[in-house]
Amino acid sequence: MVRLLTALIAISFCQQSLAIETVGDLLKMIEQGRIEESREHKAREAKFLSNKRQQQKLLNETVSQRKAAERLSEKLEAHYDDNEQQINKLKVRLDDRMGSLKELFGHLQTTAGTYSGQLHHSITSSQYKNREDIFDNVAKKVAQSDTLPSINELESLWYEIQREIIASGQIERFNAKVIGSSGQPQQQEVIRLGTFNLISQGVYLQFVPETGKLLPYAKQPPSHYAKSALNFQDKAQGFSGIGVDPTRGAILNALVDTPSLIERIEQGGLIGYFILALGCVAFILSIERMVRLLVTARKINKQAQSKKIDLRNPLGRIYKVYEDNRHLDVEALELKLGEAILKEKLPLERFISSIKIVAVVAPLLGLLGTVTGMINTFQAITLFGTGDPKLMAGGISQALVTTVEGLAVAVPIILIHALVNSRYKHIIMVLEEQSTGLVAAIAEKDRGHVVSS
Repeated sequence: MVRLLTALIAISFCQQSLAIETVGDLLKMIEQGRIEESREHKAREAKFLSNKRQQQKLLNETVSQRKAAERLSEKLEAHYDDNEQQINKLKVRLDDRMGSLKELFGHLQTTAGTYSGQLHHSITSSQYKNREDIFDNVAKKVAQSDTLPSINELESLWYEIQREIIASGQIERFNAKVIGSSGQPQQQEVIRLGTFNLISQGVYLQFVPETGKLLPYAKQPPSHYAKSALNFQDKAQGFSGIGVDPTRGAILNALVDTPSLIERIEQGGLIGYFILALGCVAFILSIERMVRLLVTARKINKQAQSKKIDLRNPLGRIYKVYEDNRHLDVEALELKLGEAILKEKLPLERFISSIKIVAVVAPLLGLLGTVTGMINTFQAITLFGTGDPKLMAGGISQALVTTVEGLAVAVPIILIHALVNSRYKHIIMVLEEQSTGLVAAIAEKDRGHVVSS
């Protein structure tokens, strides 16, 4: 109490900044503070009671609203139950009155849904726009069971089905926007070949149902098909041949995914390029050897028919050795001619063994590339799983490219090597035959026999 009194005295002293002269003044000041504090407490109590009455009023109003909402909910539930019973009775009456028509409308809904999807993807939609909306509206009305399609809607549905059937056997020309190579649509004449293909300016077009756009296939059929398509478009009457995809675009789409020869070579990778390089080198060497041996064989035949020695061919050089050493005995002459034939063999058999080596190595390199590609494919399967068979088939296909390249190089090189080797052996056989004949002539002469030339 003493501390409180001291604090009040200090506060009063600080607020008023006046000097207290007597104890009576101090008591008056304390009494005034007590009166003011009592007034503030009464004001707070009055405000609190007022707020309490206001909150009680709000609470009473909220309770009243809740009870009213509960009564309304009970009333609506009862009304809902009555409506539900009434709807069930009406449905029973509707089913009784519809009878066999209910099955008819079921077929109608199925037909409308099926043809809606077919017309959406049909190329005839590039000429006749928004036809599937009619089928969608009919299918929705039949599915709702509260409305029935009108006679006009049923006739429109029947008309579109008939028009699609007739269009499948017609060839029509119409103008449409085609996305060009620049990416901008261009208005041009389009020919529709039934429900199979679209062509324009000698190019086969594809129809994109999602956007309704016409654009050329990324890869076109061979050039003679494009030429026939261009001739067909330019011909106003009469008959003209043209290629048609009976699968309605499946073959053309597969053609887009089929890699070209250049793409196949690129799939072979570094090993594939190395195999092709070896093949080119072996082919050039084979051509060079074949030409060289043919020229040599011609010169040998010419030398065999001439008595004049020509040193520019192997047989002439062997004749020269014979003329220079005919004074020797048979054994020595035979050795000299054998030596001359050995000298002629070296330039003739040049590169023949190299060609054979390429024919043997090419398939092995192809197998190496295949094994490497299969390793990469199985690594991809390990990482991404086997969920995409197309990815696995593509990886295995690329892995087998090097094997194909190796065999494609080895098979013709083996055949060429066989031809070159047989030509080489034929020339050597001619040289040995002529050499043996010369030795035999000397041997007979030594024995005193007459040799007729």
